[in-house]
Amino acid sequence: MTLALGLLCAWDLYEKVLVSHLAKKYKTVPLPDVPTYSSNDVSIVVPTIDTDSNFIECMRLWLKSKPREIIVVTVPRCEAHVLQLLAPVLNDKITILTVPLANKRQQLMAGVKAATGKIIALVDDDAYWRGPAVIPYLLAPFENPEVGLVAGLQSPEIPHERRNAKAITVWEAAASLDMLKMNHDQPVRFTADGGCWVLVGRTMFARASILQDQCFSNSFAHEVVNHKVVNAADDVYVTSWALDHGWKICVQNAPEAEITTDIKRDWKFALQNLRWERGNFRTFTTRLFVSPGYRLLNKRHPYLTRKLLEKLTRPLWAFAYISAWFRTLQTAPWLAIAYVIWMAFGWGGWVSNYRAFIRQYPYMAGKVWALIFMENMGPIVDVYALFTMNDDSWLTRTADTQSPASSHGCKFKIWFRMRPITT
Repeated sequence: MTLALGLLCAWDLYEKVLVSHLAKKYKTVPLPDVPTYSSNDVSIVVPTIDTDSNFIECMRLWLKSKPREIIVVTVPRCEAHVLQLLAPVLNDKITILTVPLANKRQQLMAGVKAATGKIIALVDDDAYWRGPAVIPYLLAPFENPEVGLVAGLQSPEIPHERRNAKAITVWEAAASLDMLKMNHDQPVRFTADGGCWVLVGRTMFARASILQDQCFSNSFAHEVVNHKVVNAADDVYVTSWALDHGWKICVQNAPEAEITTDIKRDWKFALQNLRWERGNFRTFTTRLFVSPGYRLLNKRHPYLTRKLLEKLTRPLWAFAYISAWFRTLQTAPWLAIAYVIWMAFGWGGWVSNYRAFIRQYPYMAGKVWALIFMENMGPIVDVYALFTMNDDSWLTRTADTQSPASSHGCKFKIWFRMRPITT
């Protein structure tokens, strides 16, 4: 077991060296001298239910970017509330649609079908575009005609009054750490082989030709899990579809393209994270074992394939590390203790990682011990998510469900109506 621990330590060192190399190699796409696309080519599609009052602030920021149009898609029971929130800013650029069911994929497809721009921005209803250059920088990668999807930096929106140790909760700290790690991991995966398991859908730019393709529409809207039309994991699905159909993606982590988003302040973050994990496991298992399958996926994106396998088997890796360490502690305790010291204080260890987090969010320093505990619970959450991945519950919003048997012919049908908007 001492040898096993040594091999695991060597593997960990190799991973850190590789990640460091890829992180340094990553470059953002600069703005073109003469851009092919402008903000007038961008249609923003925003699905929303149980809409928070901060939605009006997000809308004001989107309008400042001067997009071609903003299409808000809700459900009848939420329509009056959305209209009331948006009343101060309603103009001819804003269209409000409704679909009968609170299902994010249905809502997205209703907005996509109505969009007229060459580029469609899929945007969450709590995404803030604080910088004026979000659209130009997220459009820049589309100068390459092979690029189909683009996403950028995503950070937590933390009000000033909560930026102190007494107000901030451990759940907000966990969400902030999660985004910080994502902003580090995404460009690394992208640089490795052009792949990425998800361009997070808080703000994702896509060519309209991809999203409005009938094959994509049918596949995206008709996916069924556990006898129900799938609601979640829309961004994972869109990313996978684009890669599997010959499109390139781009992680545009330019500071100018950074968006911020509201984060959960209580235990609902755990439910939100569980929903994401279930969607990931459904998609990962499908990609590895069904379509496109391990062989083809590994040929296209070897680094991504390895990371998908590592994610699916993380509980086994955790068990291997723990078993090897305890056995080594019995036979060579000095080596086991040295390993812990290396993992904590060595290059790329826990201390340096959390130091970087505290540098960015100093008022969250007191939550670090809780974050360490929560991160170490990850493999246990993985097991639960894996065995419950067919549960597509929204968990943090009031979703509706529909049996595929209740549809007409193709399992699913979108009905929507446009409500006239007056200036």
